[in-house]
Amino acid sequence: MSANIQKPHDKGLLEAALFLADRPLSVKELARILGSDSAHCTRDLLSELQNDLNSDAHGVELSINEEKALLRVKHGYVDAVAHLARHQDIPRPILRSLAMIAYNHPMTQSDLVKARGNKAYEHVRELINRDLIHADKQGRTLLLHITDNFLHYFDLSSAEEFRFHVATPFHVATPLSSNDGQ
Repeated sequence: MSANIQKPHDKGLLEAALFLADRPLSVKELARILGSDSAHCTRDLLSELQNDLNSDAHGVELSINEEKALLRVKHGYVDAVAHLARHQDIPRPILRSLAMIAYNHPMTQSDLVKARGNKAYEHVRELINRDLIHADKQGRTLLLHITDNFLHYFDLSSAEEFRFHVATPFHVATPLSSNDGQ
């Protein structure tokens, strides 16, 4: 990749790829998009883009973590634009199930069904399809885990950070109201 001629185009291509991506992209994936074999050049371009976006004139920032990059809205703008986010179409009962899974992470599907009712089976399928949780077989049930996609979407570093921000605990033993449509 030629350093001066393609660099502005390549930085724009990186930005476009990150803007459209629904998940963090690895340096290797981004290098492929650029048509380059050089992870080093890709990292340099990511660093430049990150510095460019740090300006107050931009509403997004570039987050780079463990060789993966993600564009996200800066904290100061989140409240004003959150209603436009792609997961806004998740119904409240499914979000409640997701909150319970995140708070009790990892959690068995059988415990979720005890707390949320039989609709929880549908909730789990929907959340897996959206890549917000994944499930591992554990005996006759599933062990539910939040995904890296969940953490990135909610700008969290861990399930513990989620628990810290939640005002009301979602312990399995706590019965939830059944008037939320489960």
